[in-house]
Amino acid sequence: MLNDTSYSDAEGWVHVLGEIVNNTGVNQEDVLLTVSFYDELNRQIGEEPTAPIVEVIPQGSKVPFSLDTELRVPYERYEITVDAVPTDREPRIDLEVLNHAGTAGEIYRITGEVHNPGDPLFAYAEVVATLYNDAGLVVNVGYGFLSADDLGSDQTAPFEVLVEQPHESIVGYALVVLGF
Repeated sequence: MLNDTSYSDAEGWVHVLGEIVNNTGVNQEDVLLTVSFYDELNRQIGEEPTAPIVEVIPQGSKVPFSLDTELRVPYERYEITVDAVPTDREPRIDLEVLNHAGTAGEIYRITGEVHNPGDPLFAYAEVVATLYNDAGLVVNVGYGFLSADDLGSDQTAPFEVLVEQPHESIVGYALVVLGF
């Protein structure tokens, strides 16, 4: 677990965001994060599951997660547990982001191009964006897909990731591209 954070919005929703890194030595799938909420007396008052955006997290990769939930009572703290299943499935990690740019507005828009230097994809490529504030904490996440037909062997294709504007300023973002 890396740099997780939480906030409550004006409508009473609790948002928990962060990143996880796969340091297990093998690829992982069926990843499930469970967020347990506790009150000021250390009593558990809620528990919600969530999952990262990607199907398989390659060894050594870092991917974001987010959870939006409506708690009926205030919480003092939360804990996150992670369960996953080792897998032989290997997403393509050789896809390259050639260029990219982020544009702020009501919707934060990230555009760019992805190049496939290798064999054709079987199904799709996923572009995952993690947005950060000035303290380096995750403030929102987003993703976009490219079909295998658009990103064949030695081809380049444009991508777009649209992310709802977070509750605070974005000072940077990171992109991960995985092919399936």
